Amino acid sequence: MRFTDVLIRLLLLVPAIAVAIPVHEMGHAAVAYLLGDRSVRYFGHFSLDPRRFLEPIGVLAVAVALVGWGRRVPVQSNRITTTGQKVLVELGGPAANLAVAIVLGFLFQALLRAGVPASYDLGPGLLLAALYVIVFLNLSILAFQLLPIPGLDGWNIIEILFRRRNPRFFFDVSVRRREIWAGCVIVLFAFQFLGRVNILWYVMAPFYEPASLISLRTCDGYATGLSALFPCLV
Repeated sequence: MRFTDVLIRLLLLVPAIAVAIPVHEMGHAAVAYLLGDRSVRYFGHFSLDPRRFLEPIGVLAVAVALVGWGRRVPVQSNRITTTGQKVLVELGGPAANLAVAIVLGFLFQALLRAGVPASYDLGPGLLLAALYVIVFLNLSILAFQLLPIPGLDGWNIIEILFRRRNPRFFFDVSVRRREIWAGCVIVLFAFQFLGRVNILWYVMAPFYEPASLISLRTCDGYATGLSALFPCLV
């Protein structure tokens, strides 16, 4: 890939990050607010400033693997009390990403049908490519956050549902969260560079591909690396 292509893709990630990560965190905050936790508004979790939600390592993960996370929205446990409420709050982030992907995905399809080209070359098509990258990253974060890895929404849902049955297990997992993440990263890179197998593609596909079919109607699926940033419909 040419240096200019890499640079353009990195630049297109900037508006995508500024949309996808804040949308995810505001999705959690919105559900918490609707369920009675007004503190999320008081502490500024509906801010339009993306810096309020960005977390450095989460942003770096986007540049490396096209997945990421932001600063987690704290929820008052005395307001969000039932199991159902807690699960809904966890699903609020992925649901918000899906909603944005659907709206922008339909706009992307409409512009394509109108004859607007999608291209990473400098020109009018670059705007459509930027729109696609925003859709892609929303879908990617949605799928990634639903994985059952400690710290992500998917694991939080599992913990909410089963912690009472085995509190010791979930306590041990919480204590060893860094070791678990380190092990996941090692496995990911080992398979990627030694076996040329993209583990993220396999584990995220069950979430990513149905969401992409809803928003874009078709897609080749999630893939890591800047070379993966290409419109599925082109």
